[in-house]
Amino acid sequence: MTIAEYSLGPPMRPPIHHDNGFLDKLPARSPTASDYRTLGSWIGLLETGEAGQGVPFLPHNDIPDGLAAYRHFLFGNGMDRQFSYERYIANDPSGSITLENAIADAQEGALWLYLENYGSGDALFYMTGSAIPVGSGDKKFSVRFPYPLTENWQKAIGFHVIWISASVVAKSSGNDILFTMDFTLHAEDRFNFNPGATDIATGIPDSANGIFEVTGLAHQYMNYSILKRKVSWQNDVTSSPNAAESVSRSRDRQPQDNRRIRNRR
Repeated sequence: MTIAEYSLGPPMRPPIHHDNGFLDKLPARSPTASDYRTLGSWIGLLETGEAGQGVPFLPHNDIPDGLAAYRHFLFGNGMDRQFSYERYIANDPSGSITLENAIADAQEGALWLYLENYGSGDALFYMTGSAIPVGSGDKKFSVRFPYPLTENWQKAIGFHVIWISASVVAKSSGNDILFTMDFTLHAEDRFNFNPGATDIATGIPDSANGIFEVTGLAHQYMNYSILKRKVSWQNDVTSSPNAAESVSRSRDRQPQDNRRIRNRR
């Protein structure tokens, strides 16, 4: 049984709700002199963290994507930002698990769409899926789509949402069908801070930065990414999908910007 619900048709972003962090709880207000001093302290911490990336024995010395995301929070004026899901799946065990299960979910969805709409013979169709939460507290989702394991990606995206679109070619040979799927994973996350939450690695409460959202000294924003794969598998149409052989078709560039001392996306 699939996690997402799939339908025939071109890519269509499903309804996805993102919270507004502290802006959902507190009214906006003008910053005070104390707020500006606090902001200066956090900018200093950011600069120190960026300078310490890759330096052995320093704490938090491998969080380039997390720091880049935080810099954009402070200086990006709320503009959308692109990040690399390729980096996430390459550098965080939860990322590779998410991709593996997203492909398997799409395979099963493609099979059922084929059976329901074609039954047999050759076919070419497009499919689009509903939203899948990644890092949810609901075990229905978290086993297959777990929360980021590394501090870097906990800070960069944390809980986020994916949805899948694909084009599928089916070639029949008796009961065996060879499926070739151009698979696209769409990921999105709203980077902000939430009342009552704390940073996993440091224990710092989100309120320490949430105040910047309320005062307009920093801005929440949307993170987006797209990842593509070409997936081929053979299936007896009377059974569930077999394990697929995944082949990279169009990898996202792994942006070196995320390794720079400064990243002003």
